[in-house]
Amino acid sequence: MQVVDVIAFSLLLIGGLNYLIAGVFGVDLMQLMFGTNISIVGRVVYSVIGLSALLLLITVVARAVMKNKQTN
Repeated sequence: MQVVDVIAFSLLLIGGLNYLIAGVFGVDLMQLMFGTNISIVGRVVYSVIGLSALLLLITVVARAVMKNKQTN
């Protein structure tokens, strides 16, 4: 994996675990760390995690397409 992929995967993992904790226990760790209102920092963190998910989705789809082309 490239460095960007590792960073994106790590952020996605952290974000996913945060959402899991929020869904199961009703505790949003981002709100606890950055305040009850989603501050600018919180919005940036959520945005970076979302962009990481998008990057990984694009990467997975691109690799699948390339693999499919190689097998044909």
